[in-house]
Amino acid sequence: MCGAHPPHPICERMTDITHPTNSSTPPGRGPLVDQVIAFIRSLDQPAWLVGGYVRDLLLGRPNHDLDVIVPDGGVRLARAIAAAFDGASFVLDGPRDVGRAILQEADGEALDVDVARLRVPELLDDLALRDFTINAIALDVACASGYFDPFDGRADLARNLLRAVTEGTFRDDPLRMLRGVRIAAELGFRIESATAGLIRRDAPLLLTVAPERVRDELLRILAAPGAWQHLRLLNGLGLLPYVWPESAAQIGVTQSPPHYQDVFDHTRSVLAHLEGLYALLWPQGPYRLPQPIPEDPTVLATSAQWASADAMLASYSADLRRHLQLRLAAGHTRRDLLPWAALAHDWGKPAKRTVDTAGQIRFFDHDHWGALLAETRTQSLKLSSEEVAYVARLTDQHMRPGFLAHDFPPSRRAIYRFFREAETTGPDCVLLSLADHMATRAAEQAGAHWERRLATSRILLDAYFCQRVDLVAPPPLVNGHELMARLGLAPGPRVGELLEGLREAQAAGEVFTVDDAWTWLDAQAYSS
Repeated sequence: MCGAHPPHPICERMTDITHPTNSSTPPGRGPLVDQVIAFIRSLDQPAWLVGGYVRDLLLGRPNHDLDVIVPDGGVRLARAIAAAFDGASFVLDGPRDVGRAILQEADGEALDVDVARLRVPELLDDLALRDFTINAIALDVACASGYFDPFDGRADLARNLLRAVTEGTFRDDPLRMLRGVRIAAELGFRIESATAGLIRRDAPLLLTVAPERVRDELLRILAAPGAWQHLRLLNGLGLLPYVWPESAAQIGVTQSPPHYQDVFDHTRSVLAHLEGLYALLWPQGPYRLPQPIPEDPTVLATSAQWASADAMLASYSADLRRHLQLRLAAGHTRRDLLPWAALAHDWGKPAKRTVDTAGQIRFFDHDHWGALLAETRTQSLKLSSEEVAYVARLTDQHMRPGFLAHDFPPSRRAIYRFFREAETTGPDCVLLSLADHMATRAAEQAGAHWERRLATSRILLDAYFCQRVDLVAPPPLVNGHELMARLGLAPGPRVGELLEGLREAQAAGEVFTVDDAWTWLDAQAYSS
């Protein structure tokens, strides 16, 4: 039986599935989402739960967003919900009467409640305007008899299938094509073949979408488990040239041994191995060690390699987790953005590919060129300036740990210079470089190359987290004013050069005290 207001015609067509929320639950009792639903029901007006909340409810997945549609008064209801639960509200779309209430769970987790007016008079027609069948299921707040599922979304959920509601789904909102990849990635679903055909047809329309919206979907795609396969899915659907053309340009760009893949598939392998390193750092999830895919020729690291990597990281895992969870300017963490650097690290290779007389393929300066491409692309997608700098710096520096491993063990001076250039991205660069090495040489038996790279990674992480004062950021022994007074120098670049040289001498173990510092500075001034 429905609530006190006159039954909406849709109630008569609902299937007999018990509503998950007890209609007697009063506001202020139980989980916040149940309290909000009970509050809406108490207003005695038609309202339906829709979208991701209903989908995840059926899948048994947690969801911190609630989507509600009403015949009228979307913004008004959002404000009423915010007022009832000491939250905030704002207008998402005034002309379409869409509002959002932002509430806070007892554990501090945010709950966003979006309330929208029906876009057309009938609920059936409104659901027909949605993206995928699994998101076009409605649950009447007042009618406890079940779900309204006119497009068989529950059957698609059971089949792990993502299917467009209509032929015009992606023309109505081209971002839905990326959203489809993201939902498939997060849920482990496959995209129905006809829907995939519609995406390939409409892929160029992505260029009409605001870059901020594209950015947000791409962030979630790269963060989902198995991102290395999602990159292949983006390419198979024809979307890659419209979001990451630099990655599309890598397809078919061959490389010399020890590489065994073209640049595009090598990049996917780097993403796979980076996720594996994340799985070692966060063994409770959500990351996982990459598993072979039957139709994918990518060779993954052996269990012995993963075990030795885990042993190397063990002493620094807590520090690395804290470091990677540091937020950048726009609220995303280093952990969120490091996969972007993995994606971009070889973007410079297609333009810098050369073949010498012996047939050796080389990519001189691809790291610096790739950094410029990474900077341009992340800026175009409206990442914050700090996020742009983070991705570009890692792209520029990703080869440095490998260079240090070639001249093993790296000197104190070389370690200092690495961190001087990498700055706070040093630990991130170590992980990226390790994933790059694993992707390049996974087809080999672990041997001297692997042991040397592991040892170099350990030395660099130890320097940053355990010997920072000695090797990475020595405390100043002399300041600029003292230096200018003692040596009779005017302000200028020479002062900075001398102070930087002194810091490097400290890190190299050549200078320890203030007296040592003046002896070193006097010698430098005399020699110049």
